[in-house]
Amino acid sequence: MKKRTIALIAVPVVVAGAVTAVLLTATRPAPPAGAGQPATNTAQVAVRDLSRTETMNGVIAYRDERDLPAAKSGIATTLPNVGDTIKSGGVLLRVDERPVVLFNGTIPAYRDLGPGITDGPDVAQLEETLVNLGYGKKSSTYPDAHWNSVTTTALKKYQEDVGAVIDGTASLGDIVFTPGDVRVAKRNTTIGAPVVPGQAVLTVSSTERLVTVDLDPVNRDLVTIDAAVKVEPPSGDKIDGTIEEVGTALEADAEGKQVYKLKVKLADAAAGETFALAPVTVRYTTVVAQQALTVPVAAVVGVPGGGYAVDVLPAQGGASVRTPVELGAWGDGFVVVTGGVQAGDKVEVPK
Repeated sequence: MKKRTIALIAVPVVVAGAVTAVLLTATRPAPPAGAGQPATNTAQVAVRDLSRTETMNGVIAYRDERDLPAAKSGIATTLPNVGDTIKSGGVLLRVDERPVVLFNGTIPAYRDLGPGITDGPDVAQLEETLVNLGYGKKSSTYPDAHWNSVTTTALKKYQEDVGAVIDGTASLGDIVFTPGDVRVAKRNTTIGAPVVPGQAVLTVSSTERLVTVDLDPVNRDLVTIDAAVKVEPPSGDKIDGTIEEVGTALEADAEGKQVYKLKVKLADAAAGETFALAPVTVRYTTVVAQQALTVPVAAVVGVPGGGYAVDVLPAQGGASVRTPVELGAWGDGFVVVTGGVQAGDKVEVPK
């Protein structure tokens, strides 16, 4: 898993608070003078890299949810079901029993299309989509931005197959262009209800899944874009993911708490297919220190009056010596220390 290094200069403040919570019940008196019995458990002061795994809650959702407005008037006579996937060339709904179809394209429909119209990229987009659907053949001169008889013939064949009026024209509202296939998230009208231009008749999303996470502001600086994560759905599977976006503005979550929105892209887009809208656990591991002097967190004791220390066992034997230390970053059950210890020292670790 790819790891990211967090600058140590900002970590000790957070770390001290975290370790303090552990030490509130761990403060123990200094060993009596002359006590020669070493602690049952000992550990060695060592130089190591430290990482920490943050656990966050998220949900697998669908990307780019948005409203899909109508561009023609009439009565809604057929509507898709929530959860349906509409592919390019498929029928989104029927208005007055005339199909409103979905074509893949990035240019929104903005005018009637048919013989005699001026050249334009929307014409080329229509022809390209028809060719991709099997209506017409690609050549050195087609598709292009010019409407001709080849365009009309291809459109008529498609209209015949989809149950539209076979007139070789596409009035505004007959075709909806979207960058990709869509999933129906919500029906905003009912069969038999009137439809007017600009009305959001459907709410749709991309068919691609992603994970959204409500990120506690305290952890905002611990996550970085492109960092690897593990996504764990209710099944217990572990799905690889990558942090794609970290919000820059606070938003209210379902409980009204201020959070940052974090988005995770799944390495395998199909992996979350059976877990759409399901809660997941997201685990993110980050390196918090590299080649730093460390001791087990359990070896650190609180000093009356403030501060921290470890009980160091002399190399020649004898009673341990309480040695003041300052704490730095923590992770993996260890904490970075500076002070009167060095690599190779043995410290007591209470049971």
